[in-house]
Amino acid sequence: MVNSVRDAFERARKKLLEGAGNAAKADSPASVPDVSVAATTTTDSASSGQRLTQSQKTLQREQARQRVTVTYGRTQPFVDRRGREKPKVSVALPVKKPVMTPPARVPQQTRPAPATPPPPSPPVRVVVSPGAVCALERHDSRTVRLLPHVEIAGRKTQAYAGKTADEREVVLGLDFGTSCVKVVVGDSALGKAFAVPFCKADGIQQFLLPSRLCQTGEVFSLQAGTHVYRDLKLSLLANPDDPVLQRRVVAFLALIIRRARGWLLTEQAATYKRTAIAWKLAVGLPTAQHHQTPLSKLFDRLGGVAWAVASASGEVTESVIKSFLGAAPVLDETADGVEVTVVPEIAAQIYGFVASNSFDKQAPNIYLMADVGSGTVDSSLFRVKPGRGGRWDFEFFTSVVEPNGVSNLHRHRVDWWTEVLDKAKAPRSLVEDLTASKMITDRQLSTPESFSEYFEGVEAKFRESVKSPDQEFFNLRVLAQVQGKTLWRTWKDNLLDQTSLCNIPFFMCGGGVRMGYYQQLEPRLASMPSYTWLKAECWVMGVPDDLVAEGVAEAEYDRLSVAYGLSRLELGKVVKALPQPKLAITPVTNWKDNYVDKDQC
Repeated sequence: MVNSVRDAFERARKKLLEGAGNAAKADSPASVPDVSVAATTTTDSASSGQRLTQSQKTLQREQARQRVTVTYGRTQPFVDRRGREKPKVSVALPVKKPVMTPPARVPQQTRPAPATPPPPSPPVRVVVSPGAVCALERHDSRTVRLLPHVEIAGRKTQAYAGKTADEREVVLGLDFGTSCVKVVVGDSALGKAFAVPFCKADGIQQFLLPSRLCQTGEVFSLQAGTHVYRDLKLSLLANPDDPVLQRRVVAFLALIIRRARGWLLTEQAATYKRTAIAWKLAVGLPTAQHHQTPLSKLFDRLGGVAWAVASASGEVTESVIKSFLGAAPVLDETADGVEVTVVPEIAAQIYGFVASNSFDKQAPNIYLMADVGSGTVDSSLFRVKPGRGGRWDFEFFTSVVEPNGVSNLHRHRVDWWTEVLDKAKAPRSLVEDLTASKMITDRQLSTPESFSEYFEGVEAKFRESVKSPDQEFFNLRVLAQVQGKTLWRTWKDNLLDQTSLCNIPFFMCGGGVRMGYYQQLEPRLASMPSYTWLKAECWVMGVPDDLVAEGVAEAEYDRLSVAYGLSRLELGKVVKALPQPKLAITPVTNWKDNYVDKDQC
């Protein structure tokens, strides 16, 4: 059965192939391939079908089907076994896609470069008018007229000429400031303290001698010379081992001592003509430097040498100073047994208050003080306690000395103005007039209240949020020192608790407090951001009743307060406070310690 079906299939296919081949030849004999060859080949293969394997037969059938399915020219319709025509199956040939011609390349337009943003406006813009001038008020050094004849009389140490009736201690308090020196001679037995005048002037100015030394050859003078030296104190503090600076300080102190002794022995000759004076020299030193033993010993030594040089005959010369500096045994004999003490200036500053009726011995007596001088600001927070034998003990919690005084404020302004004027291409004469005053540290320069007052016809305009040189100096230096490093640091280092630092009495003194600029400290210390409890309340020192200073107003007393305190203060112990011990909690080693035994109830 199977063979008969196969034979019938083969005969039908052969017949179909022959018909398709004949039709193709009739239509296009030249262009259509000869299908008869294929048919003959198929016939031969059919006759030998039994000799082929099954896979070979399958391959032949597939090849034949492929040859019949795709033809050239007309094609006979497909029929099934019963002769019915099969539906035509259209074979979709792949359509060749048209080649798209790329559009012509249009050159890309060059984008304009982004606009450069305008440069930021400068922090400070200076406008200089045609008639601009420097407005600083300076005085010539020759305007200082010293009192005559007292320097020669000061070479002596005593006023008596014959026998003496008594002997008393007299203290020469010498306030060696950066800009000027002040001297007060105190006699505790007499109950008076004399402010020593140096100049022919009125009011407080007669007691203020510029800290300026002149030299001609080997001779030193306070009035004139070929060489003029300023910054005597600050230079020595910065270079204490420099022998040249040491000799200049000795020369200046010796000339001051001569004038102070000469004035006392001349003006108060009737008081001391029968009295043997036991001299004592008290020299002030900034608090922070006082705690440094080498500096304190240096000023002690230089004070003794200056006293000896002042007592020598003749002029104050460099060779005389060298001889005394190198001969300590001779110094003891020539110095007439003078006792030299070095005292913290702030301790002397507050003596007028602690010795007054306003001082309560039972109170905590913790004070904050800022001494605003020409070169430095000396700020301290300390406690005052009565000591033995009428002396006063001082315990310092913090003490800071920094170059934030009036002269350094002036130098800061000069540097700022010089920079902005150079950038603004201002006339060179303005800068030259300004820089000529930069190194003046004595009182011959009148420092303006504001940087804006340094010129007439020059205006500085600041960009928003830019600080002026005055704001920078005050916030970053002055306020940071007094409020931060002095007051806040006391609490930070656990030297005093929060309760003790609320409403601390605050004293401002020194020549710098005449400026409203430094008086900003009072409202700023009334509160501190994030530490509202940390406050300082400004107090005012009164004028002591025993001070003799004719023509000095009460508001000007603080210029003499250090010298007065040096002449009257009996200094006891000066110590630095240690951090308070923290409360130690004993660890519990037995759980039963946390409970009360029932037998104890």
